[in-house]
Amino acid sequence: MATRKVLVFDSKSYDEKTFKAAVKSLNGHEKLHFTFLESKLTEETVDEAVNYDAICVFVNDVVNEKVIERLNSHCSSVKIIALRCAGFNNVHLETAEKYNLKVCRVPRYSPYAVAEHSVALLLSLNRNMHRAFFRTKQHNFTLDGLVGIDLFGKTVGIIGTGGIGMCAINIFLGFGCNVLAYDVFPNEKAAKEKGFQYVTMDELLQQSDIGNMRMHIHKKNNILFF
Repeated sequence: MATRKVLVFDSKSYDEKTFKAAVKSLNGHEKLHFTFLESKLTEETVDEAVNYDAICVFVNDVVNEKVIERLNSHCSSVKIIALRCAGFNNVHLETAEKYNLKVCRVPRYSPYAVAEHSVALLLSLNRNMHRAFFRTKQHNFTLDGLVGIDLFGKTVGIIGTGGIGMCAINIFLGFGCNVLAYDVFPNEKAAKEKGFQYVTMDELLQQSDIGNMRMHIHKKNNILFF
């Protein structure tokens, strides 16, 4: 079998390390060869893909109609556009289909990692760790404005109970929080087994001390959202 050549756009050192480790673990050296470019895929860089079998792109790469048409006309060996991300809004799917280019993506990231990171941000915000870090570097160890609140016993509202939401629910239940949830498709079986409660959106907003919307950190109506 001929070795398939893949051109990786917008590559970072950790991408190269991860891909090479994966190829080694799968004994794929004779099947796949990766070339890593720091430049993003654009209308100006698309011709770099000449003589490659596939391109691998990320969220900031441009895979619009013009880029795909250029792939078809000048890089006709490319048959696959592989996204190393879950979102595909930067890919013009209709044009890819028109030229019979296969598009694949990462189905999802680790829900545990996302949930844990969001809770880490909450803990940092609550205890003002970002401020404490810079304050202690100046040998100032006062606690003014750094104390925060105990999460134990607080009511946490989770909006969206898919994979990430369920992981967040498990974490907050472990903290001793009362968990309320809202989802257009509630999982009542999980709620009963884990010990949280589905409520309406209005009830969640009214009763929660903390809300998880998997959005940017902000405050609204005295509820801490993260």
